[in-house]
Amino acid sequence: MSETHQTQVSKDCMIVYPGKGRTLLLSILSLAFVAVLVWAAFNRDTIGENAQGITTVIAPILPLILVIGIPFFSLCTVYLLYRLVKPKPSLRIDKEGIYENASLASVGLIRWDEIKRIGMYSLAGQKMIGIVPTDFEPFLQRQSGIKRSLLSANKNKEFPISIPQNASEVPLESVLEFARQFIDQEKIG
Repeated sequence: MSETHQTQVSKDCMIVYPGKGRTLLLSILSLAFVAVLVWAAFNRDTIGENAQGITTVIAPILPLILVIGIPFFSLCTVYLLYRLVKPKPSLRIDKEGIYENASLASVGLIRWDEIKRIGMYSLAGQKMIGIVPTDFEPFLQRQSGIKRSLLSANKNKEFPISIPQNASEVPLESVLEFARQFIDQEKIG
């Protein structure tokens, strides 16, 4: 298959790229959050002194929000801009399994025999494909650093591995429909 940076489908393989429009929009939103948080960091005293309404609740915890928010959204912005400039497939689905590179905490290859259940769900209004592995620990052991921490946070969720719609330029229903041929062969629930 050629390097067109667009979804490619053959009989036995689907390679999905993230939508450029969505990636650009998310980059802009993430950068806007960084800008607002940096502004808030330089204006903490003014925000605290003039607090009214909801800001009276936010002002005392603003330092914590800044310490978490600035690095998080900065990392998101860098990651999204990198993915925009140098696109990589978000997903590859073939007879081996699902290669998930759809998020910051991507797990890589999920072999069909490692999947207990797969399905669609919605989180904060965004469609997701959720994957329940038969054993989550091997995925954690394959990762290092921040990826392991991000994945550990998902360990006890209904779907510990998630593929968001914004990681795919095609509807997730189409992705799941393509995967059905392998899901049916492997008798995955």
